[in-house]
Amino acid sequence: MTRIELINQIFDQTDFTNYLEIGTEKGFSLLPIKCKNKISVDPFYKIKLRTKLKWLIKIPANFNNKYFEETSDDFFDKRKKVLQDFGSIDIAFLDGLHTFEASLNDVLNSLKYLNPKGIIIMHDCFPPHKAAGLPTRDFPRDDEQQVEGWTGEWCGDVWKTIVYLRTNLSEHLDVCVINTDYGLGIIRIKSKNDTDLSIDKKSFDEIDKMDYDAMIQNGASMIDLKNVDYAKKIIEEVAANFPKV
Repeated sequence: MTRIELINQIFDQTDFTNYLEIGTEKGFSLLPIKCKNKISVDPFYKIKLRTKLKWLIKIPANFNNKYFEETSDDFFDKRKKVLQDFGSIDIAFLDGLHTFEASLNDVLNSLKYLNPKGIIIMHDCFPPHKAAGLPTRDFPRDDEQQVEGWTGEWCGDVWKTIVYLRTNLSEHLDVCVINTDYGLGIIRIKSKNDTDLSIDKKSFDEIDKMDYDAMIQNGASMIDLKNVDYAKKIIEEVAANFPKV
């Protein structure tokens, strides 16, 4: 099951209407999503006009899409009124810069606007090999791409955000990774109590030192890696909490 299939099946079986996507680039994941309202954030859009037109014909609701060409940090800092007017986010798909710091910020910022019965889906949480899990501070430079096994696939160390959330916010959040489509992180609110979403720097630094090999050897405990069939359970649970009327 791909990220698009998972997201569309949730929209199909619920009354969810609001979708936020961080990291859209060419629009391949944004435009096929079937929902009423979509916000997209990316600092460097590369969506071709013919691609937009094709999906506008297939899904006319794409006419209402709102695009913000800026970093996600700038978006959450500058667009608070946009988000408030948008209403609670039912599904957030996070596929921005593939670093621990950036992905963690995207999750914590999205949680502030998430429907309590909604879901955050994060891409690239289970890199297919060590080179794909290369940790950097930005997209890998040419010299960094010389690492053994490099294929052009890059998930970075987004998986560390899953470890951080499971370590520090386990009472507030239900967090796991489904082993499909480079690892789909699933984040849901399980407690409505107010929770401090500021980053614990000591914990962040400790997790930042972890390496890919340790995660692979301890996937069950570190990221709660689930079989792809678990996606069906996620869909059923979300739909039960917010059924289509």
